[in-house]
Amino acid sequence: MAMVSVKSAAPLVLVLLAGCAGVMPIRESAPEPAEPRSQPVQRATAGETGAGERYLPAQAYNELGEAIPYTAAPNPYLDQPALVDEAARVSFLKARALLEQGELRQARRVFREMTRVYPELSGPWLQLAAIAEQREQPEQARKAYQKAVEVNPANVNAYLSHALFERHQGEFEQSRSVYLAALSVWRDFPEAHLNLGILYDLYMNRPEQAQPHYEAYDFLTGGTDPKVADWMIEIRRRTGIETSFIDNPPPAPDPETEAETGTDADAEVSAGPGQSVAPAETDQG
Repeated sequence: MAMVSVKSAAPLVLVLLAGCAGVMPIRESAPEPAEPRSQPVQRATAGETGAGERYLPAQAYNELGEAIPYTAAPNPYLDQPALVDEAARVSFLKARALLEQGELRQARRVFREMTRVYPELSGPWLQLAAIAEQREQPEQARKAYQKAVEVNPANVNAYLSHALFERHQGEFEQSRSVYLAALSVWRDFPEAHLNLGILYDLYMNRPEQAQPHYEAYDFLTGGTDPKVADWMIEIRRRTGIETSFIDNPPPAPDPETEAETGTDADAEVSAGPGQSVAPAETDQG
């Protein structure tokens, strides 16, 4: 999940209220660090493989073959102005306190009232979804997640939470669709790539489709997660795909070709201005 650096509680509340998932410890919203399992590879069709690859980052190179620094697309959710009414902030803090005390019914009542008074905020819908999950009401949770995205289509955290929920329900195709929807909003969403890779690999037994998304996460996070680096080594062994989906440098110049080119250039120079190089004699028989 995207992290927000803050120096006080008030700005954090504004971000959470606007719709960030993972506000309360009543459900997980971070990627699960499960180990990939070695299983027979389930081959994907070309259409299936391409569904997620359209959102992969790509390392570009200049004419000299030098890598061009990749600039990731900004998180559209964090680019939104966080203008939240003070009364809404107070109501949200009240509902959070109730959750911390285990008063789910009362917290649910406050969040539901907030959805009526502040229909532009997706945060209360995410909290209602989390409460419904804890109360083992999956249909209500699903509707609340869908409403959160409807209220704020740029809330990428809502997609992530919804996709994890569908995975927990065993609805793997639905989870996949939600991850792809998240990537359609923010193609450089590292956690969406990682979780989609985990879904493909561990739950749908499609390592060939998982591999590019593990690589995308590794690329977008600068290769800082050694566990994912190990997963990539292991999954390449299973798929047999060693070529990168993201970083493919141009081929190095052929030394022989360069030498021949240099010889021709020298010959042209030695002929002098306005002169031509005599063709080599041939045996006409």
